[in-house]
Amino acid sequence: MTALEHFKTLYLIDDDLMLLFSQIIETKEFYKGDIIFEPDSYLKYIYFVESGLTRIFYYKNGKDITHYFFGPNTFSTGIESVFYQKPSLFGFQALTKCKISFIPFQHILELAKTHIVVNQIIQKVLLDSVISFSNRFYNMQFQTAMERYQLLLTENSELLKNASLGHIASYLGMSQQTLSVIRGQLD
Repeated sequence: MTALEHFKTLYLIDDDLMLLFSQIIETKEFYKGDIIFEPDSYLKYIYFVESGLTRIFYYKNGKDITHYFFGPNTFSTGIESVFYQKPSLFGFQALTKCKISFIPFQHILELAKTHIVVNQIIQKVLLDSVISFSNRFYNMQFQTAMERYQLLLTENSELLKNASLGHIASYLGMSQQTLSVIRGQLD
């Protein structure tokens, strides 16, 4: 699904606004392993994953840590970067062949001044992000490693086919060895 199609499923968007969106959105293809942006980049776009699997990551003490996974029909960006013009803490990488829409944030802000539906889209994207990260934070604090892995199996079994065990382990907040033990217990 394209970003425009996604917007239309959420809100009643008139033809004029659709035309404006179509003029500013650029779609690019990426391949497995491609870096869409590195940590410490200054970002100007909101990214919409049309197809494929991606991850947000950062480096800590020389280690590559997966912060979050994004699949089709999801938005991603470095919020601190696009809103506050600070370098993004995170990088963005394709884990499979992906099609990603680049939506210039400054254009979105300009459209929001005259189109209430654009404000509603911004609110929904931000609210969905807050809820998603709040759930992740809760799970990291109150679930066991086994429970977090089982939840991942339930919610996103496709991820296990496309992400490395290192990416999955760091996302779940455990070592690869612990992940291997858990997987062995479930087999």
